Amino acid sequence: MTPASTLYFGTNFDLTGTHIPESFRQVSLISAMRYVASSRATVLELPEPLWIRFLPINVWLAAAWRMSGFFRMTSRRARTYAIENNDPATVIFGIRTPPAPIRKLGLFAVGLIFASLFEKVAFGTEGSARAYRSLPFADKVQSTVIAALPAPLSNPPGSAGNGSSAIFVGSLDARKGIYDLMFAWPLVERQIADASLTIVGDGPANEAAAQWSSESPLTRKFAGRLSHEEAVAEIAKARVVVAPSKRDGRWREQVGLPIVEGLSAGLTIVTSEDSGLSSWLAAAGHRVFSTSPGPEVLSSYLVDGLRSPLNRAEVLRSLPAQHGRISADEWLHSD
Repeated sequence: MTPASTLYFGTNFDLTGTHIPESFRQVSLISAMRYVASSRATVLELPEPLWIRFLPINVWLAAAWRMSGFFRMTSRRARTYAIENNDPATVIFGIRTPPAPIRKLGLFAVGLIFASLFEKVAFGTEGSARAYRSLPFADKVQSTVIAALPAPLSNPPGSAGNGSSAIFVGSLDARKGIYDLMFAWPLVERQIADASLTIVGDGPANEAAAQWSSESPLTRKFAGRLSHEEAVAEIAKARVVVAPSKRDGRWREQVGLPIVEGLSAGLTIVTSEDSGLSSWLAAAGHRVFSTSPGPEVLSSYLVDGLRSPLNRAEVLRSLPAQHGRISADEWLHSD
């Protein structure tokens, strides 16, 4: 990535034990605004505008950046990397359906903020590009789409695992589809004798997933929460990554880190159409099903993926030589 100073406001629980580079500094909103206003940097990159909870902070920081440019007699607008692919009205208002005038006003306001304070946006998925380009004034912002695809692992596993091994990695809650998977998997076991499923993660369904796995220890493994390195190692042992996420209010799977990790190792992906990469995955031969399928549908996609997985070498050849996020960073920081 382009050398930069990185400001952050806090850390999540899962960052424990992770080294934070010296170029990262923890700030308050006031100190961040001061830093941004006094900075001689040429580019300010902010979190994406459709992160509605963070939008007020984005506005303050972008305004400080632009006002400091005004006093220096130069035009300064922020840049951003975006992967939000949910409908903007849903992102703004949630599951509520406001009166049409309120809905239009909300979209107008967010579109105006986007066009006024940002000059460039790199979209990580086609779904994200469609979402943002539906906003008023969005065409005023220079944009490009660079798929958030990984580069192949430098030392990809040759034939790790067996042809009937699947893995789920993620938060163990309903929106990630863990319950759908637990309902569907017994149907897979009936059709594939040596089928095995590993579950990696933690969340509200932790106890349910552990109990369910203990009922068939030969075909189900519950690994619980693992470090990133350990999770990647588990993924490399599998043949199929299953990511049956589904929309939940303002939330929609943007890309899916397990999908990215699986692709980098040459695995076959079985996922819902809610992932921002779903159109690319379907075109590349991975298994993409409609959101919230019944157990029979999900199990059929899993059986198909396990019986006829994509060739690892072909999956790796379908990926870019450089991670899409790095390519997007280069574009954002170019003149």
